[in-house]
Amino acid sequence: MAIAKHCRNAGIPIPERGYWNKLRAGQKVARTPLTPRDLSTVNVIDMTGVLTPELRARISGEPGVDGEEESIDVLTERFRRRLGKVVLSRDLTRADPAIAKLLKRDEATRQKMASSSFHWDKPLFDSSYERRRLRILDSIFRAFARTGGGNAHIGDREAREISIHGPTAVSITLDSFKKRMGRNRQAEDEEGQLELRAEGGQHHPDIVSVWKDDDNGKLEEKLTEIVIGLAVVSERESRRWQAQRAEWQRKREAEESEARRKAQERAERQERERIAAEKKARRDGLLIEATNWRQASLVREYVKARCALQVSQIPEFEEWARWALEEADQMDPFSSAAKSGPTEPEPE
Repeated sequence: MAIAKHCRNAGIPIPERGYWNKLRAGQKVARTPLTPRDLSTVNVIDMTGVLTPELRARISGEPGVDGEEESIDVLTERFRRRLGKVVLSRDLTRADPAIAKLLKRDEATRQKMASSSFHWDKPLFDSSYERRRLRILDSIFRAFARTGGGNAHIGDREAREISIHGPTAVSITLDSFKKRMGRNRQAEDEEGQLELRAEGGQHHPDIVSVWKDDDNGKLEEKLTEIVIGLAVVSERESRRWQAQRAEWQRKREAEESEARRKAQERAERQERERIAAEKKARRDGLLIEATNWRQASLVREYVKARCALQVSQIPEFEEWARWALEEADQMDPFSSAAKSGPTEPEPE
């Protein structure tokens, strides 16, 4: 099952076989508590697909949120104890997969150079400067992998686009100051001081996010603090992202609520207008019927008065009187209703 696989990979305990059947049967079941999290714990896991209604009904709360968050200082000390001391990789024979991929490409380039004098590419990591960079990166990558803090990713051939996927991915740069500033990119810049920078640290000026060779030592002597510092940046970035996501969610829900309110108001207004229009139409119809009834009565009275006059007793008058009474019947709503038969009353 995909969910169980993701849980195992993240170190999340899963129910024993038959757990849900026992629970439905009312039997006593044991719940394995979660391991206390620290800075390398990935507490948000993305999965594709759609949960069945039964599985969705079992899930409560917001993903990644289980009560009040622990202090980052507490998580840092917990992570420090589990991490131990990070030492520099002696060599790169058992390098992290991201580093091994670069070295494999260098070896392929080296073989092509040996077999053809027209191959212009050269290995990128033969210099002591580049080997030093790779050993430092390898030590950091393996420390994170050992603590379950996520995989490393190198996005380019020169190992300048680097990220570590912890609670939140952190992009890092590792280069000399001169190279980072775009100056003196030749290989003779071997003695330049290395600087490792966590790009996400710019959002958190209160924490250390830059380490460099200085009077306090080289980066190789600061690996433990670097790994912990990167984990702190990842955690801080994760919380910043979650806060932004929660704020976006609140705004979206507020906008949706406002849209629903306006739609409800619009529907209620349209219903009121419809009812008012129906009432007006019935009222107008009533007035028309009353007017037609009065006019029909007036025509009949007029015809009756003409009949009473001697002067009206001429051959043409009978035809006129018949025509006039037919017109009165056409106007008279009662007469029209009588001809068409009884009708159902209109609904209110």
